[in-house]
Amino acid sequence: MPEEPRPNEEPTVSAAGYKRIRDYGVVGNLHTGALVGIDGSVDWYCVPRFDSPSVFASILDTRKGGKFQIAPTGRFSSHQNYREETNVLQTTFQTTTGRAVLTDFMPCFMEKGKLRVLDEFHRLVECVSGEVMLRVTFQPRLNYSRGKTVLVKTSRGCYAKNAKHLLSLSSPSGLQVRREGAGQRIRLEEGRRASFFVEYGTARTKPASPYRTSTKLSKTLKYWKNWARHVKYEGPYRSHVVRSCLVLKLLQYAPTGAIVAAITTSLPECLGGTRNWDYRYSWVRDAAFSIWALTSVGVTGEALDYARWLVSLHKYSNERMQIMRTVTGDKVGPEYSLDHLEGYEGSRPVRLGNSAHAQLQLDIHGVLIDSLFFLHRVSGHTTKQVYETLVRPSADQVIEAWRKPDSGIWEMRGERKLFVESRMWCYIALDRAAKLARELGYHEDCSRWDPIKRRIKSEILTRGWSARKRAFTMTFDGDDLDAANLLMPLAKFLPAKHPKVESTIRRIMEELGSGDLVRRYSANDGLPGREGAFTVCSFWLVDCLARLGRVEDAERLMSQLLGRGNHLGLYSEEIDTETGEALGNFPQAYTHMGLINAAVRLKYARQRSSSKRYVSALSREVKGARKVSAAGDQPGSFGPGKDGIMQVPGRVGVG
Repeated sequence: MPEEPRPNEEPTVSAAGYKRIRDYGVVGNLHTGALVGIDGSVDWYCVPRFDSPSVFASILDTRKGGKFQIAPTGRFSSHQNYREETNVLQTTFQTTTGRAVLTDFMPCFMEKGKLRVLDEFHRLVECVSGEVMLRVTFQPRLNYSRGKTVLVKTSRGCYAKNAKHLLSLSSPSGLQVRREGAGQRIRLEEGRRASFFVEYGTARTKPASPYRTSTKLSKTLKYWKNWARHVKYEGPYRSHVVRSCLVLKLLQYAPTGAIVAAITTSLPECLGGTRNWDYRYSWVRDAAFSIWALTSVGVTGEALDYARWLVSLHKYSNERMQIMRTVTGDKVGPEYSLDHLEGYEGSRPVRLGNSAHAQLQLDIHGVLIDSLFFLHRVSGHTTKQVYETLVRPSADQVIEAWRKPDSGIWEMRGERKLFVESRMWCYIALDRAAKLARELGYHEDCSRWDPIKRRIKSEILTRGWSARKRAFTMTFDGDDLDAANLLMPLAKFLPAKHPKVESTIRRIMEELGSGDLVRRYSANDGLPGREGAFTVCSFWLVDCLARLGRVEDAERLMSQLLGRGNHLGLYSEEIDTETGEALGNFPQAYTHMGLINAAVRLKYARQRSSSKRYVSALSREVKGARKVSAAGDQPGSFGPGKDGIMQVPGRVGVG
């Protein structure tokens, strides 16, 4: 169970000084996030937003990146856990003389009915037994360590500055400031504590009392606990599902509703290679999959926030749907490298921006419309403005473009091709759009979508099928396999027990499988090095096996995959098939949404209930919760918001 502390262990560090990717916890405040190692070191922190320049980045360069570490002097063992069902992280240190607990959190809480987020990072350390000597190391490197970071000592700590940025550290007395960084040693006896506060955008340092850290910690704990209570899943995987939901929530930028793919950039898919990408942006596909997963466990607020954001971006514009955007809604800039950073374990380049923003990826329309359709079934929240601003334009774009080669779900950087997965989502886009059209009274739209929908399906069944491979393939008229075709039954393109789908599942297991792990594809993608297994593909396989009626096999695979998460139940993008180590950006939204969907599928597979009955029951539960809110238990009132999307009082996922 990821919420239970695991046994103490000494932090594992490579010869180059890097911790394993799996040896991190994550904290955040719905504006940004940070990685905290099991050795008490903050090795990644961008502020004030997910895609802002880093102030600590030693995960990308142990010498130049910068860090903020609080840990015992000498040898120690440690473990991490979250405070119950929250995103407040605790790191427990055990030494020969005593034990200390470090609590890390970023304040975010409800105040007067609104979410309040502070650009503060609170680090509280308490000796709980014996006596512990601690070393504090504060080495900020502003703006990705570009240019010079100057440290200035104050009476209450110090602050770091460069031409554009300020970062302050308020600390107990005794902090020593040198050119390379600040630090101090603190001896704590049982019951004694010390507090450290990092604040962005100010040179002012303060004593501990004005930070009101106990009050803010209590409010932040309450916020996360209240949010987690709305997860409607009950079953053997609840702790893993709740943790995954908390991760997805943590990846949402509250001011807009955008959901980022991960909080990091350039953690490698292949050690020492070039498969290093910036994931701190909001992909339509990743975000739509995430809101689908959250909606499946009754968490609808995030879906509403995201849909409202997309409506606001497109209601006054005829611009085509962007593959990805920044969290503030801007277009993602050109991709470039930070050549002064060596990259994680020497994996260059460290990239900013993402060139995939300029690709044609036709699947985004189907994933988005399918998620909106599912949200409509569960909560009834699809208004005419959502339909006219998002659904109809996306479906019409599919009509125009479905025959065009694209870059596909895996964002291939070479020649565009006719990917089967993209055509499948084109079909889904038109199918779900037509269903919404009929329910909302736009019957005339169906007449132009239905014939094309049937034509797309016919082409997939012929040109997307390889008689030689006995499987649906990656591209039309090709022979390479693609794990993305595991989505066919999940998207209800064809049932899992359709002979061609069942054969495809079997062939993917044989050719792309490695034990419980699944690689994305067998094709040569033109990039050097061999990437790891793509973790979400294994969770898709769990779902497929359950749909085939192989429930025990699915549960066995699920159990193995749950053991692949780290000590906190967090997952990266990929797993090395030889070493079992985490690879890629971390924590990864894709993987966590796959876990949630697999757990939900297993629940009603074991209960032998249909998805239709499950959705019906979930819908009653969500709508029932809204009636309670309307009765006065929570603030707010029903009615259309400024973007034409229903405002839900006290809705699931407030903030």
